[in-house]
Amino acid sequence: MASTDTSPAPSGPPPVATRHDHHGVIVTSIERPDPDLLASCRALYTGLALDHLGKHGAMTPDMKPVWSGARLCGPAITCLGADWRIRSTAADLAEPGDVIVVAAGGETQRACFGDMTATGWQAKGIEGVVIDGACRDVAGLRALGFPAFARAITPRNHHYPAGLEHGAVNVPVVCAGVQVEPGDIVIGDDDGVVIIPKRIATEIVTAATAFLDGEKAFRAMLANQYISFGATEQLKEHGYTFV
Repeated sequence: MASTDTSPAPSGPPPVATRHDHHGVIVTSIERPDPDLLASCRALYTGLALDHLGKHGAMTPDMKPVWSGARLCGPAITCLGADWRIRSTAADLAEPGDVIVVAAGGETQRACFGDMTATGWQAKGIEGVVIDGACRDVAGLRALGFPAFARAITPRNHHYPAGLEHGAVNVPVVCAGVQVEPGDIVIGDDDGVVIIPKRIATEIVTAATAFLDGEKAFRAMLANQYISFGATEQLKEHGYTFV
């Protein structure tokens, strides 16, 4: 039987959403940790902070300082996307001591940060930058002493625009495998980058600081004498044979 449907044929595919509800959002004000808490946090190192986070919150192992010895600690200003206008807006909203976290999608073939941008950011007092992507101008960054952490280094940068329509500032982002929310504490050193969520920052920093005091005393003891941890007896209990 022939069809009696006389409705017009569709002219094309149905409309598809192309943006997350975070895209195109610029949050202009965030809650930052207490300054005294941040001061205590600066004495911590990433390994110690991560131990007190139950080993959760470390960015991927390829996230490293682009120059050796760089350190940073401060509240996160999150930046979704690599385009220079998104990053510049994040810098406009940043306060002295803030760390700009650039969720650049893991793009390591094109750099989205260099020493020219760092010069201006440093003048504003921005603590440093963490990039889920690539960086360039290492010699210039080292000379400035501006802490920059990235997953790769390359002289090749983006041809802009670079994902401008999908950017945002101060929304939750994922950077190198870790969720980062605006105001979370970012710690970076030669070992990598760790995020302390702001909702538990007081608990974590207080516990890690107390532990650090005891650790310093124990390290001093180790420097003067060898201390056995009783591993031999434990191995015997696990069935090891010493011959």
